[in-house]
Amino acid sequence: MTVIYGKLKTWAARFPFLVSLLLLSLPSHSEEFLVTDLSAKLVDDTYLMNAEIEYPFSEDVLEALRNGVPITLEMHVQIRREGAWVWTKDLLDFRSRYQIRYHALASVYQVLDLQSGSQQNFATQRSALDALGSIVDLPLVSRANLEPGETYILAVRTKLDIESLPLPLRPVAYVTPSWRLNSEWSEWHLEP
Repeated sequence: MTVIYGKLKTWAARFPFLVSLLLLSLPSHSEEFLVTDLSAKLVDDTYLMNAEIEYPFSEDVLEALRNGVPITLEMHVQIRREGAWVWTKDLLDFRSRYQIRYHALASVYQVLDLQSGSQQNFATQRSALDALGSIVDLPLVSRANLEPGETYILAVRTKLDIESLPLPLRPVAYVTPSWRLNSEWSEWHLEP
């Protein structure tokens, strides 16, 4: 054991940059997004999705936001038949993008839906994050596209979109665990 430790210590002394890069790239599970209260309801022959998403941003992300860097989030939504093969085409597969910004001169947080172009303004960061995580009546699929008697799985996950960050910030975000924020898949069963 001491021989292995000694070799590791020697290796670390010769390549300190690689060791620090390795330590920075280790995964961090202290802050993860969480999709909760996922559900779908049938309204006028269309399934609508509701969900709450918790966005516990790291301090690095919050500092960038406070300094005027827009933070873009991507929500990935899928509907597929339960038990379908991996190569079977999904019934629905789309990504929605949302953005939160802070305007220091006006002391206002903005939440933008990048698909529709709609925006909301908030006086506090907490209220903006709450609104960002509240998905209400998002249209998914017509009931006519689902076969009666089959079970379908609605799956949702979300992540911070590093590619949307300003170019000088991207390399840091790629190697720093506090920027690699995402959620696991959350599922809901649809039975038409």
